[in-house]
Amino acid sequence: MIASLPMCCSPQAFELLASQIPTLNSPDAMLQCACAVAMHEHPGLDPASVDTTIQSFTDTIRSRVHGHQPQALLAHMHEFLFEEQNFAGNTLDYYNPSNSYLPNVLQTKLGLPITLSMVYRMIAERLGFRSWGVGLPGHFMSGIEVEGKPLLVDAFAGGRIMTASEAHDRMKEIFGAEIEWSDELLKPASNRHWLTRMLQNLLNIFGSAGQYTNVAAMLEMEILLWPEQTRLQRDLALVLARIGLSTRFCLARTLSRRQPG
Repeated sequence: MIASLPMCCSPQAFELLASQIPTLNSPDAMLQCACAVAMHEHPGLDPASVDTTIQSFTDTIRSRVHGHQPQALLAHMHEFLFEEQNFAGNTLDYYNPSNSYLPNVLQTKLGLPITLSMVYRMIAERLGFRSWGVGLPGHFMSGIEVEGKPLLVDAFAGGRIMTASEAHDRMKEIFGAEIEWSDELLKPASNRHWLTRMLQNLLNIFGSAGQYTNVAAMLEMEILLWPEQTRLQRDLALVLARIGLSTRFCLARTLSRRQPG
């Protein structure tokens, strides 16, 4: 199946994502994969420049703290990211695809909860913190451990630090008081699920705009993450049929199955 792809995704983006799958749990692979998602619409993107930007932010924060003082590091990180750089949620243009692209978010300082959380986690980890993603329904957040205490951080809301109870209240604001709650929702999201949710966001955005070639491209990338999910293959076939590529897709699948080995 994957041998016949990509048909709609940028080849450079597809190949970069594919190359990172074996080491997907590493921080570097996460950065490369996030760049691959953006590379579909920005083929000239250089992941090394994205890494340099994140490292420069990290170095600036680190330079302001003498010694290893977690509380001081946390305070300076929040001051730098949310007061000086003004990272925040793009509430005025929420459904712009650029909000899902890590390089764009680093440049504009505006994004979705999931990409802003990614910026936060990458910098926090480089500063020596243990950090992770928290995939709450409808609102992605970051987790960070400071002196053995786990904290929730809402990067979309300017770095607001929240308790589990406050996160539950946030869910009720979004979905209503009847929303089911479980501490299971606070478990760290894997890199695979984090990237899947980014792609799902873009699928919804492109689908709502009728950009079905881009929908197909995001499905192709999602298939790389979940090659055994036949649902994704079926969805891709339906989208390709809609844009007139189903015959070519079926032929490519047939030929790939005939290859020796």
